[in-house]
Amino acid sequence: QPFFASFGGWEIALGHNGSIVDVKRHKRKLKKFNIVLESDSDSEILSWLIVTSPGITWKQKISTALFDIKGAYSLVILTNDDKLMALRDPWGIRPLVWSQDNGHVFIASETCALDRIGIRHSQKIEGGQLLIADKDGVNISDYTKPQKQSFCVFEKLYFSNETSSWDGVIGENRASLGKQLAIEETQRIKKSIIKKQDLEKIDYVVAVPDTARPGAYAFYEQLKKDMGDKIQFKYFRGLVKERYDYARRTFIEDDPYLRTKHIEKKFFVSPAIIGKSIYLIDDTAVRLNTFKILVEHLLKVGVGQIHCRFLAPKFVNPCFLGVNIGTRDELGAVKKDKKGNYQVMDIEEIRERLKVASVHYLSIVGMAKALELSYDNLHQSHCTGCLDYNNPFDMRDFDSEYSKTPYVQTKNKQQSYSQIQTQIV
Repeated sequence: QPFFASFGGWEIALGHNGSIVDVKRHKRKLKKFNIVLESDSDSEILSWLIVTSPGITWKQKISTALFDIKGAYSLVILTNDDKLMALRDPWGIRPLVWSQDNGHVFIASETCALDRIGIRHSQKIEGGQLLIADKDGVNISDYTKPQKQSFCVFEKLYFSNETSSWDGVIGENRASLGKQLAIEETQRIKKSIIKKQDLEKIDYVVAVPDTARPGAYAFYEQLKKDMGDKIQFKYFRGLVKERYDYARRTFIEDDPYLRTKHIEKKFFVSPAIIGKSIYLIDDTAVRLNTFKILVEHLLKVGVGQIHCRFLAPKFVNPCFLGVNIGTRDELGAVKKDKKGNYQVMDIEEIRERLKVASVHYLSIVGMAKALELSYDNLHQSHCTGCLDYNNPFDMRDFDSEYSKTPYVQTKNKQQSYSQIQTQIV
């Protein structure tokens, strides 16, 4: 990116955040124009759909090109007639903000990008809105009818920078997740799900850097507040991330041996936690591959008992809207039964797989509370498809594993998809 497309005097350069689920159908539309694509990217297809669609204005062409597209797309576009355009899909799945300063217009996926250049004021581009900036000024209008708002909850859990703002500061959101996780932990202690003697043996609360840090510290603070003198452990930076060569995202490494070595070199382990019992706090635990390697490494170097806590519910469904998880086979909390059907693993199965003392995930109701929402309001404003199949639109046609997933089919009987996307010209 950006992708360049030119047709009939209409030219654009396009950048895209998101993913289109019905991309093959739209790719076929381009055959009649004899367009040769340079890649398999859905972003390139969006570029060509816009320039080849009918219309006498950019808004008309965009409205016509995108009216029946299913997926997540926040777009920024430059045109050959000196326009800067930006838009979000009608469900508002991916973030996009804009600002105006000193006669210039700025577009960004996150507010932290604007902060870096000294711009501390911005506004959301809402779902279904199109911004057009040119020499005459800035115009914002609906290019399509907004649908059920479905902001990706994964943005708040993991993707977005903790200094960005979206319905509040992201770092504060993650601290609230940690606080709620501690409240659930206190309830488990009072119900004796966690044994008193095990709690007394814990020495430190340790975050997996970097995303989990705000939540891990809030977990410690809230648990200390709730339990008082009953706890003696401290919050400690027992894991420190390598700043340079090995600080990249290790879950994308294909070779298992190299992935293991990268994980071992990605973190420095403080000698202070060797021989100690710890709470190990991580953010989302999607695949569990890298987390499992980290746990194995910690046990190998001599860390005592590890109690794993996650600042999000179990991820039990693939995401087709930009998280790049295409199958349940990749998910750490999902298994196949003897008939080949997918099942959600229980906590004990996950604990045994990780070879740790205990495991707990934040409940989805707890996550909603942390985001200052009720469970119903969470579903009305966010996409939580990866957690409980609450998607922006009916995803069954794009989910090849749907027929093998009983836990999704049961939920789907209670869910109605009656949204109709409307073209605005």
